[in-house]
Amino acid sequence: MKWNGKVTFGKDWLGYVGLNDESSPHVHVAIQLCVGLQYGVRVALDDGILEGDGVIIGPGVRHHALVSTGRMALLFLYPDAPLGRALHRQLGSRGTAVASQAITHCIRHAATLEQAVVALQQCLVSAQAFDPRLSNILDLLRADCSGVGAVSRAASTAGISRPRLRHVAHSQMGVPLSQWIIWRKLERSCRALALEASLSDAAMQGGFADQAHLTRMMRRMIGLSPGRVALILRKTSDSFNNPR
Repeated sequence: MKWNGKVTFGKDWLGYVGLNDESSPHVHVAIQLCVGLQYGVRVALDDGILEGDGVIIGPGVRHHALVSTGRMALLFLYPDAPLGRALHRQLGSRGTAVASQAITHCIRHAATLEQAVVALQQCLVSAQAFDPRLSNILDLLRADCSGVGAVSRAASTAGISRPRLRHVAHSQMGVPLSQWIIWRKLERSCRALALEASLSDAAMQGGFADQAHLTRMMRRMIGLSPGRVALILRKTSDSFNNPR
């Protein structure tokens, strides 16, 4: 296993710095920024190869085999976060982009991922309208981990119908609300795995029906099995001691 670095969970982002390993083809909800710290990076997409000092992979883009000769920095941003939306605006028609020099500079000249995120925010984020009803609903969904009926409860509290909510969420974030919810569940399961939870307990804490459901979603969105993710997180992460 090549993974040898550090995983950090921040507010609305997950980051990793170190050596990378291959995963199976997958599609996730996050906007992914990959920057080679010494050399460039190269990622295989269904319709070709994308390479540069840094690359941005948008939500819904199937990819795998992300490689670099040396260490790299990976950032996964939620599509509703201001920085995630700013990176989303960088994407081309294929849902991908080669990162600008300004973006790679922010990563390569930061001492920590936290500093890199702050630098990226200062460089990219500008005031842009985000539907306050959706912001409210996402906060409610983050707090409501009970699963069934959570979307209906949040929509009702915010005074918006479910069909309208689905439309607003997709237009504002660029991904279906249902997929955003699965990504949040995966984050909860990852935190549980890092804290030595069993696979079945991690599935329950994430809000999945069972371990098989967690495995399917993790392979689909991360390209790794829960067992492999648990090994990586327990080896590389020290950022789960104060969960949100």
